[in-house]
Amino acid sequence: MAKETPKFDWVAARSSCSLPNIFKERRLQVEEDVKTRNALRPNNSPYEFSVVENSGDFTVFLEAKDADGSVVFSLAEHARCSAG
Repeated sequence: MAKETPKFDWVAARSSCSLPNIFKERRLQVEEDVKTRNALRPNNSPYEFSVVENSGDFTVFLEAKDADGSVVFSLAEHARCSAG
């Protein structure tokens, strides 16, 4: 007797591939990357990375004794996927 393959739910798959869901997943991945990177710093390091979430956007900060910087990730209201 052949085993029946479960039906693929393309509606749910398509919904999970929406830009807001992908953006949320990316934020979680970046937070994990920042935790990992901070854990690799030597003791008494003069720098540290952090993530701050702001109403839909998030920013990764580098805080150091002699330098600082940041990268802002944002999802525009009318964003589109594009290859390029």
